[in-house]
Parts: sequence; structure tokens; C-alpha cells
Amino acid sequence: MHPTPKPNWNTYVFSKQDELQSKNLGLNPDEVIDISNKIDENGNLKWNAPKGNWTILRMGMSPTGTKNAPAAPQGVGYEVDKMNGELVQYHFDNFVGELLKRIPEESKSAFKYVIADSYEMGSQNWTDNYEVKFQEKYGYNPVKYLPVLSGRIVGSVEESERFLWDLRRAIADDVAYEYVGALKKASNKHNLKTWLENYGHWGFPSEFMMYGGQSDLISGEFWNEGTLGNIECKASSSTSHTYGKPITSAEAFTSARKTYLRHPAMLKKRGDWALTEGINHFVLHLYIQQPDDNRKPGMNAWFGTEFNRHNTWFHQADTYFDYLRRSQFLLQQGKYVADVCYFIGEDAPIMTGGRVPEIPKGYSYDYINAEVIMNRVSVKDGRFVLPDGMSYKVMVLPPFTTMRPELLQKIEALVKQGGIILGQKPEKSPSLENYPQSDEIVKTIANKMWNGKYAQGKMTKNYGEGLVLDGYNLSEVFSKLNLPKDVVIADDKSVLWTHRKTAEMDIYFITNQSNKSIEVAPIFRVDNNLKPQLWDAVSGEIRALPDFEITKVGIKVPLKMEAVESWFVVFEKENKSLDKPVDTKNFPVYNKVSELKAPFIVDFKNKEIGPAEPVVFNTLKDWATSENEKIKYYSGTAVYNTTFTVDKLPKGQNFYLNLGKLSVMAKVKLNG
Repeated sequence: MHPTPKPNWNTYVFSKQDELQSKNLGLNPDEVIDISNKIDENGNLKWNAPKGNWTILRMGMSPTGTKNAPAAPQGVGYEVDKMNGELVQYHFDNFVGELLKRIPEESKSAFKYVIADSYEMGSQNWTDNYEVKFQEKYGYNPVKYLPVLSGRIVGSVEESERFLWDLRRAIADDVAYEYVGALKKASNKHNLKTWLENYGHWGFPSEFMMYGGQSDLISGEFWNEGTLGNIECKASSSTSHTYGKPITSAEAFTSARKTYLRHPAMLKKRGDWALTEGINHFVLHLYIQQPDDNRKPGMNAWFGTEFNRHNTWFHQADTYFDYLRRSQFLLQQGKYVADVCYFIGEDAPIMTGGRVPEIPKGYSYDYINAEVIMNRVSVKDGRFVLPDGMSYKVMVLPPFTTMRPELLQKIEALVKQGGIILGQKPEKSPSLENYPQSDEIVKTIANKMWNGKYAQGKMTKNYGEGLVLDGYNLSEVFSKLNLPKDVVIADDKSVLWTHRKTAEMDIYFITNQSNKSIEVAPIFRVDNNLKPQLWDAVSGEIRALPDFEITKVGIKVPLKMEAVESWFVVFEKENKSLDKPVDTKNFPVYNKVSELKAPFIVDFKNKEIGPAEPVVFNTLKDWATSENEKIKYYSGTAVYNTTFTVDKLPKGQNFYLNLGKLSVMAKVKLNG
């Protein structure tokens, strides 16, 4: 298995081995004999072999020897067999079950979730009596193909590779259903819900979407620095959307060391990025209870951001937490709006989906898997629709030439009903199940669906009520379908967005990911009868945006955004409860009324390391430039105090206090 923290979508797409030059170099499946019943109780082989030259290949099953980590010494033990639901139940009974026995009955309501973190402990490829289950699944005995695991060819390269495909797929299915599914079943019996990070590194053996689909709740993960999260969050939100789960959590702001160097101003950009990836519930990583005031900074971990009361900014961070609460609440409303679902293919294991061709800016997408296509997708009004209301205009097939016949039959039915697919023609089944008849079924259906005329490598085929496209990029497809961009933002790569829709309103979250102020005028693909409003998740303020323009493709709204600032732009019918705008512009123009030049009295609160008495600052300056070492190296909170008078203020206007270039964070009190 791939021994890195990030296997890409095509990591396990294996190149095809050439067929053998001579059949004598391979093994005839009919001549592979299972002689397990010739082994006596001492493990000795007693077999009266027929005449000839025989190779005796003895294969056995043993635990991988992998232990859980990181864990306290008393919590270390062997990893459970994740392809056996009975053993997962046994593990649950002897771990969570023991906790349940010890919790007083009146306190059990506080115990709500069983958490499975990201899968990082390697793979496995067999379990008890697996040959029986395998044969029930695929209709053939896998034992005669086991020599393939030793590098031998059984039957042909084609047969051997199909067996390996079946085995990898079976492992992925069982890790999803026997591990996550059994864990969910065991938890639900005790009114507990499973909360799962539906991806893995260092040997993840399953398919991320089926794996997550068997849990009650799904979570991604993102680190504040680096790239961890760049594929995990979208993989998790896509799984939530397609399996009908309204909440997608994330292990948020994980990091390595430097745990006390981070603060909300540093976290906000990456947090806002995660919101645009479909995350709508943050699980802050991490909070450790600090039981006393004597030991500071207290009990800490070497990873994560320290959200605890011994952190200087903790008691000032309620504004940021309120911002997250409001953002999460709005992004949990309605349904995510997406134009494309990228089918991830049937190959396993797989950690994330691919986007081939890439989606153009201005449109949104989800990944989708075979299980959801088979069991949950229908077509209505030319869109692929899921039971809970999610829908997509175009399904993009992966750049593979294989597809199992049952899945292709379902896709054919969806296209006949009005679905639009983009992708190349499948040529055969990847599986040994019902081979070679399975290939004939695939070829027959594919030849009907992809029999249009190709010009310059591109094909358009009307099929039933739907459409089969091949060779196009998605911009060309959207042009054919006359589908405008959901959001048009001219020449600004720093702006990210996401869109959710309810029966009453369209909710757009827009974030400036740059460190500079910008002015943009996005065009939003909404009904022209709706009116734009600005919802400020920092303050909770809601106000009308009076300056907007109705265009042929949507409503254009000029916006101003400070560095790393984010807005919710919400469209609904005229809301008469909103105050009438005092200006015709969306954002006020600020004029300086007065400049504060009085000295500041600065009281450094931590007297153990800072000045014992308040210090007068005639001008505001960076502490690090001070000649006083107790200020130069001070880390903590200080209170600035000054007095000023502003005379002859114009009436009927709002007034703002500009703090200038502020480091980290501050709270302001005026007249008490």
C-alpha cells in the first residue's frame, strides 16, 4: 500500500502487464489444486501426489502485527481485523462497552459519539473464511488464484489482474461495511452516533465515499499550514452531500508544534477556505482542559492549536467563535449548489476523486461513487437527482476504459431519462465475475451509447432524452447547455466562494484569501426577482445592498473586502424588515473626523514578566522595538487607555474608530 500521507486519486491505477509470450509460463487454473485437507493436525502434508512435477505453495493468514498509535502505554494494543464485523463488535464490547458499564446511568446522556480518526495504520487482505464470502460475492473460488499473490500468473495476465481487482474491491467494500458499518450498528444500539474521518493515509485500503457513507457523521480535516486538508475536506463534503448527510465536520486547525504561535487572525484565511470546500462544522483541534492556574501554560500537546484558557487571546476570541457559529449555521441551510458530479470510478483503494477534465472557475462540483449511482440517483428535469434534493447537471466519467456491466446498465437508464454524461467509452469489465460474458454486455451497451460521429476527437450523441458527450472540456459542455457560471468574478484569483440554496433564499459565502483590500463585482446566477443583502457573520448585521445590476446571466453586486475578509451575500425577495439604506452605495465612504494624538497609558497585565507599573506611550509602536526589555520580550495582554473629545459631530451618521495596524487582536471599550 502507498506509504505516504497523500495517495492521489490515480495512485492505485496500475499499468497493465504484457501478456505472457508462452502459456507454459503461467498456471492453468484447473491444475491448481487445493490440498488443504491433506494437512494433518501437526501441520504436516500427507498427500499421495499424482505423477508429475509439483510445486507445493503453502499460504496462511496471520495478523499484521500493527498496533494503534499514538497512544498512552496502557492504551496500546493490536489493531482489530477491519474486515470482520463480529470482531469489530467484540472490540466495541471490550472498549466502549467497558466505558458504558462504568458510567452512572444519570450521566450516560453526556456520552454521544464514538469517534474513528483518520485511517493511518496500513492495510490487510484477508480474514476468516474469506474464500467463502468471496465466492458468494463474485461467483468463483478465489483459492485457485491465490498463487497470483506470490507473483505467479494463473490462467492469463488478464485473469490474474481481474482477480486482483476483485480482491482489492472486496477489501474496500468490507472495510466500509464490516468495520464502519459494524461500528455504527454497535454504537446505535446504545444511542451513540459514529463520527468518522472518511479518509486515510499510510495504507488506506477502502474507498473514501463508501467508507464514509456507512457512518452517522462524516468529517474532513485541515491543517493550518501546509497542504493536509487540500483533498480531505472536499472528499468528506462530497460524501456527505451524496449520502444525504447535512453536516460535514472537520478536524480544524491541526498543526505540528508551534501551538502557541497561532491566533484567530492567522487562522481565519484557512478556516474560510475550508468553508468553501463544503465544511460546515468545525471541531477545534485542540482544547485541553486546564485544571489549575499554577502551572502555565499547563497540560499541552505537541500538535494542534491551543484553544484553552491559558492562551493569551482565549478570552478575547469570542468574536471569532461567534463568526464561526454564524457561518456554520448559514452553511447548514438548504442544499449545496453544484453543476457537476465527478464519478470516481470503481477501482479501489481510492483516497480522493479526480477531476478530468478540470472544472472551470465559476462552477461547483462533488465527487460521486458507484454505490450512490446504483442506489440513490434518478433523473428529473435533465438533472441527476438524489433523494434528499441534491442535484447535478452533468456527470463526468473517469478516464478509465473499464466499468462493471450492472453500473453501465444503470448509467444507460439514467441517460435515457434525460441525464447528461461526459467521458470516454468503456471497453470491458474490470472484474473476473461472469467473465467473459460481462465484457460482452459492456461492449454491447457502450457501442450503442457512444456510436455518434467523432470530429476532431469530439462526439455528441443524443440518447433517449439525454446526451452522451466525449472529448469536450467542461467549458464547451456548459456552452452547449447554455449553463452560465454560478459566480462570475473577473480576473481575481484570490476570491473563493460557495453557494447553498433554500426554498426562500440563495446563500453565497465569499472570502478574500489575499492579504490586501480588494474591490470586486461578482455576477450571481440567481432569479432576477431577488434582492441582494449583506450578512456580516462577524457582527451579525444584516443590511440591504442597494447598488446592484441585473444582467443577462444574473445579478451583479459590487463588493469591497478588506484583507482576509468574508461576506455572506444573500438573495431573497424584498425584505421590508430591513432598514432603508442611508446611502445608494453598498459600502460607505469614510471621512476622517479627528485623529487621536493623546498619550496612551499602557498597563501590562502579567506583572511577573512585564513592567510593574503602567507605562506612557506618546506614540503607538511595536513592543519589539522598545528599549525596555520587559516590554521588548513581553508576551501577554496589555490594556491601552486614553481620553479624547470630538466636537461638532454631524447628526444622523455612523462613526467608526480606526485602530490602525493592529497586531493579533484587541477589544475596544468606549465611555465604559
